[in-house]
Amino acid sequence: MPIRFHYDAERELLINIGEGSIGIEDIDRLREERRQAGVPRSVRHTLSDMRRARFDFDIATLKEHESGLSEEEFAGNRQAEIVDDPRTTAFLLSWRRWLPEGVLVGVFSTPEAAYEWLGVTRVEGDLD
Repeated sequence: MPIRFHYDAERELLINIGEGSIGIEDIDRLREERRQAGVPRSVRHTLSDMRRARFDFDIATLKEHESGLSEEEFAGNRQAEIVDDPRTTAFLLSWRRWLPEGVLVGVFSTPEAAYEWLGVTRVEGDLD
């Protein structure tokens, strides 16, 4: 799986780490795996490190895919996305424009900035 995750209930933090090629079906699988693991659909903080990942779909495909999801997939989330290339940055800035009201997405180039924005303490091994 090109995206792995872990959930820290104490910090109310869901961490997603992407590596390699990521398709739309991988996002669906990730959501299903999180449900099976008992991760709440609406978590307080989400941090996604996509610096070693590449999205293999365009923004129009993602918009069509995400528009069919219920709001509870996103509600209450404060999402920090860590990326380090201009294409993915532009992609995520476009994506956040059509998310449900109240969902906050920040796009960052460093983990330090992402953790600070979330107001969550980084723990050793979070992004390993």
